Amino acid sequence: MAEEFRLDPDGLAAGTRKLDAAGTRLTSAVAALNVVLDDHDGCWGTDDIGKAFATNYVQPATDVRTYGADAGTGLVLTAEGLDEASEVFQSVDHDHAARIDRTPPPE
Repeated sequence: MAEEFRLDPDGLAAGTRKLDAAGTRLTSAVAALNVVLDDHDGCWGTDDIGKAFATNYVQPATDVRTYGADAGTGLVLTAEGLDEASEVFQSVDHDHAARIDRTPPPE
């Protein structure tokens, strides 16, 4: 186990901003994809070829909608969680530093 832990708050904040932006972009891309998928839903028809296509297409398309949206949300929530953890860590660090400053010197 590490005996020392260091946190670069500015570096972490820069990283979480990028992570949040990536999650937001992914969420937007999935929303745009959903519009296209909705517009073309069923365009393959109901004949044998269309049914064969649907068998291989519909479930993966549904999965992309679900998991793509979940991934975007997950990235945004991870960034928020890291920001909160950083704030807590900094607060605890400052509190401990203040306690040390108030500790009387040994006699």
